[in-house]
Amino acid sequence: MFEVTKLIRFTDSVDESERETVLSDLASDVAPHARHTLIRPTLPGGIAAGDAIARFRFDTESDWRAAQNDVERRLWTAAVAHVDSVTHTGTPRPAKNETEPTVYRTLLVAVDPATDPNLVRQFESETAHMPDHIAAIGASQLSRVHDASGTARWTHVWEQEYASLEGLTGPYMTHPYHWAHVDRWFDFERGQKVVTALCHSFCRIDEPLLTR
Repeated sequence: MFEVTKLIRFTDSVDESERETVLSDLASDVAPHARHTLIRPTLPGGIAAGDAIARFRFDTESDWRAAQNDVERRLWTAAVAHVDSVTHTGTPRPAKNETEPTVYRTLLVAVDPATDPNLVRQFESETAHMPDHIAAIGASQLSRVHDASGTARWTHVWEQEYASLEGLTGPYMTHPYHWAHVDRWFDFERGQKVVTALCHSFCRIDEPLLTR
């Protein structure tokens, strides 16, 4: 599978109906080419989260390329202020329980390109193993980025599903494994920082996304 994630931020002057039109037209452009499309407004509390998450899954990269020009033209409009965009592939890790997810979270990460490759692999390993320690995480996927645009040179996408918003804002964010291991890659005061930029964004979902 070949996946595309876009965090879309609208201009302040755009009203709700204009936003809905842009997102509806975007979905129509992608639908003939994609295996699955998610386009949802973001929930409050993110960091550089945008106003909407668009995540597309294609059978092949060529399917994405067939839709790409229409998608980019749709977003190249006065209504859209900024888009952080990545293409990526990864292997989803199923949830350990059968609870239906209601929240999808994506984290775009830019790792300093000068970072020692061994440290990058350690960062990836510790991040990908978070579900072994944090029960609130459902299905998850850590992917390396192929193409990136926007605020930073994005290198990774870390995606999770949660049974509730509280699972993300509570157990995930406050768990000792998060602070003792993973957070040190983001904060000089806690360890060896390798992450130079991030987007933390999440939205409601009605069904499993990563293992669909």
